[in-house]
Amino acid sequence: MITSSNDPDRLSVGYFFPSGKTNFVYSDEAARRVPEMRRGPLLELARTAEDVGFDSLFIADNWSGHQRVAEQFGHQSPAFHAPLLAMALLTATDRIGVISTFHTTHHKPAHVARMGATLDAFSEGRWGWNIVTGFSADEAALFGEEFVDHDKRYEMASEFVDIVKRLWSEVEPIDVDGQYYRVKGRLKVPRPVQKPYPRLVSAGASEAGIAFAARHCDDLVTLANSLEGLNKVGTRLAALTEKHGRCVGLCPFSLAMIRDEEGRAQEEFDGLLKSLNVDATREIAADVLGSIESARSMFDKIGTDEAAVAFGGGGSVLKLLGTPRRVAEQLIDLKANTSMSSILINFPLWSPQELRTFTKVLPYLREAGIWKHPLESGAAR
Repeated sequence: MITSSNDPDRLSVGYFFPSGKTNFVYSDEAARRVPEMRRGPLLELARTAEDVGFDSLFIADNWSGHQRVAEQFGHQSPAFHAPLLAMALLTATDRIGVISTFHTTHHKPAHVARMGATLDAFSEGRWGWNIVTGFSADEAALFGEEFVDHDKRYEMASEFVDIVKRLWSEVEPIDVDGQYYRVKGRLKVPRPVQKPYPRLVSAGASEAGIAFAARHCDDLVTLANSLEGLNKVGTRLAALTEKHGRCVGLCPFSLAMIRDEEGRAQEEFDGLLKSLNVDATREIAADVLGSIESARSMFDKIGTDEAAVAFGGGGSVLKLLGTPRRVAEQLIDLKANTSMSSILINFPLWSPQELRTFTKVLPYLREAGIWKHPLESGAAR
């Protein structure tokens, strides 16, 4: 079972699994230095994350975009379909949880209910669902659909998730004639092992997105690049979860570079920024912001170099750069002074060796009383 991140005394540590050769930092040098995106290196990476002590792997995903240059240089590509990659990683590991993305807008509830139940049952309760609505007109066009406005997508997703939960948990056939979906019948076994249903997370930062997480999810994954920024999101989330009488964990994205020598991590990270691929960054920004025009407006407004560093240089996420002790101190401070219950860590120069640098951080977290190895926490099956 994926370890709960809602224990106020414990920090759950997830690994942001590569959804391309680079994530958050679109550096050509980074793309050259990381392994190839193929079966052997990816399975070894998952096994290493499990050995190190990460609680879960998180697989982001989207369907389509403008990324011609990004694909040419390896940035965010190739990107394997998250549910299929999740099954491979669950098969290659024994304990670690795997959270994979499913889009609501481009599926039917029965699709996700059956695939999710299969993933969770086959892995004996180690799967979680990252719920996304899709934010790209290009994705909608790929499915021959009209692009749905932002808040309406979340209305649809709310009805979608309610139906999936019922298909997972109810033995008798259901009969739903909803505003957006019609479903009649029951889901074939297997059903999810986790009860009442697998772990659900989402990453919407808008009012509609946070309200969705407050109602449906166990964790809200969020962008924040400072303690203050994280607390602002936490305050907004707490106000909405109180209405529903629920507890939803707060989980920021971060990137990490850990080196034994003082100052070395920052120096190496700054070196990566020198080879930021501006054209690739602009393309990826277009997909995230919804259109080439939106990305062009952002780049024109604040300047090309500044926009590239802000968007493609990890400017939107927490940075864990330094010695093992310094990185541990940052995590301990965040845990003590925010409502953060878990964290997703991305390594710009990902490899099994890079993941193992985190093993030197963990003893400090254990000593501070905020972390236990999953095997100590009873997560082994």
